[in-house]
Amino acid sequence: MNAATEFDVGPLTWVKSEIDLALERADQALQQYTASLAAGAGDPTQLKFCRTHLHQVQGALTIVGLDGVTQFAEAVEAMLEDIEQQSEPTDAGASALAQRALAVIGHYLNDLISGQPNQPLRLLSIYREVQAARGLERVSATDLFFPDLSARPPRREAPAKTIPHGDFQRLVRQERARFQRGLLAWLRSPKDRSGISEMLGAVKRIEATQEASSARSFWWVATGFLSALAEGTLPEETNIKQLCARIDLQIRRLFEGSKNVAERLMRDALYFVASADSNNSTVRLVCRSCPRRNRPAQTTRRHHGYRRGVEQVLCWHDAVASTVQGKCQRVVRHR
Repeated sequence: MNAATEFDVGPLTWVKSEIDLALERADQALQQYTASLAAGAGDPTQLKFCRTHLHQVQGALTIVGLDGVTQFAEAVEAMLEDIEQQSEPTDAGASALAQRALAVIGHYLNDLISGQPNQPLRLLSIYREVQAARGLERVSATDLFFPDLSARPPRREAPAKTIPHGDFQRLVRQERARFQRGLLAWLRSPKDRSGISEMLGAVKRIEATQEASSARSFWWVATGFLSALAEGTLPEETNIKQLCARIDLQIRRLFEGSKNVAERLMRDALYFVASADSNNSTVRLVCRSCPRRNRPAQTTRRHHGYRRGVEQVLCWHDAVASTVQGKCQRVVRHR
């Protein structure tokens, strides 16, 4: 098995029964909360029970390496905590969304066991609903994008020339100024791509100075990102502009002596490169380093079938919830 392109379901099968049990208990607690809410009480203790069981699910997901699903579960738990603390309006709609989210987690894991690829971006639609319920307006798809970051750029035909430290700092300072000029020109006139070409030239020059492949990786990916942006195969959205500003900050860190790159920055750059419909040679090489299962273009292919499966599960949930609600109402009437 190629670990870079396939998810090993072995560890998941070892803990799947425990995850299913925790999800079932979380769902039961949520159903009881929904029933008590309909009866006019709204028992927050049941929300706490639900969060406790969901937290156990998160721990198991982290252990088996399902980072995207873990992020999704964390968002659901945070939403439940908001409801419990009444920082968000407590209504049946919020609990129904949480119920759907629990069903989605179970359905997703069943798909993995059945041999479906690990594509956490399939959860993006309901993930955005959950975050919107928490009051978050801007939700990035890269929250659920966890590509293999161990990929390295292809070997050069000739090694990079060693540059004295002082000369290297001068070069980085010059290229940062060039990058900033290009960024400012692009922000002022988005339709004029000459500014993007300036940014691309600066990043290419920096990448050429890096000797180790690990040090080159980010600048190589950034070259692919800016190449796609220069040819117009990426949307001119706010997240892209922010990413350009973060690349500028990374150049500053390089000037200050740090070659460390934040994982989130690398993930964001890879996401946009993988999103580009480009024939540029660098873009295509970077895309090849990103397993096909992780590419954004693959995330919605099974959306409708996936949604139908979740809806079938929720039909059963609705029937159970209706029964529990009826029993609670009878208990209230006989008090």
